[in-house]
Amino acid sequence: MQLTCVGVAAETADVTRFTFMADTPVSFEPGQFVSLKVPIGGRTSVRAYSLSSVPGESRLQMAIKRVPGGRVSNHLLDHLKQGDQLEALPPAGHFTSTQAGSGPWLLMAAGCGITPLFSMLRDRLQREPEADVVLLFSVRDASHRLFARELEFLAQRYPKFQLHWRFSAEQGRLDGEQLAQLVTDVAARSVMICGPEGYMSDAEAMTRSLGAERVHCEAFHTQTSALDSADTSSGHTLAVDGIELPILPGQTVLDSLEAGGIPILAACRTGVCGSCKCQGEKDKLQTSSTMGLSEEEIEQGYFLACSSTVTGDMSLEWED
Repeated sequence: MQLTCVGVAAETADVTRFTFMADTPVSFEPGQFVSLKVPIGGRTSVRAYSLSSVPGESRLQMAIKRVPGGRVSNHLLDHLKQGDQLEALPPAGHFTSTQAGSGPWLLMAAGCGITPLFSMLRDRLQREPEADVVLLFSVRDASHRLFARELEFLAQRYPKFQLHWRFSAEQGRLDGEQLAQLVTDVAARSVMICGPEGYMSDAEAMTRSLGAERVHCEAFHTQTSALDSADTSSGHTLAVDGIELPILPGQTVLDSLEAGGIPILAACRTGVCGSCKCQGEKDKLQTSSTMGLSEEEIEQGYFLACSSTVTGDMSLEWED
């Protein structure tokens, strides 16, 4: 699908909210992400960004943070303007309000991790004004709050929605005792967590220690497991469309392809979205994720480039 940028607004010093109009109706679940194809210097890179929009809205919104040294995020924040167009993949991702269910929620966010949770929150409160939802939002200080005005408005409008800001510069890192004081019934809630990997790991451990059983993290941000070490004695080669590329021990297929300038789509880069699916020789692969692949595809040698290394020279192909 093609997206046209119709709005650019600074959220914080390093986060910008972009608004897009799509050339076709877009169906998605709250919490899902969209993968943008971003042409930079003759090469197209693909990055996934969570939607802050609510299903049914005519426009798609996403908040993008500037990452130091980040090729795509810096390009978008520095150059994308109203009227510009980008190609995008359809919405994807399993971290959605469907996972959370219909009971009480505890939403835990850090930084830009608020984006998919903001979509879930707005959607549910629109549908169920009496929904019991607690949001605990951790940021460095007040100047780093995203969607601050909208969240404060929701907290005033919906009496059963509880909003808690956590400022790490003043209050330090959240611990289990503090969480138990803020939310006395954690065990009774579905917990949805999004943020940096360390934050998600700590938050999951805290909520489970307090009895929560329905805990979901945004897996789109992190690898599902560690790769086994590949042959460390020497590197190998990948044969792609008549081109031979080196692949170092432990290097992912995706890293090798990108280093060689091969324009493969790679959205989440963590073995979740499936956009980097390739086909090769299954007996030469070591992989940490097969999400989105059927047993038949795996048997036929399909794999995810971002989550796979090789143990020998290999030819591969994929559908553009």
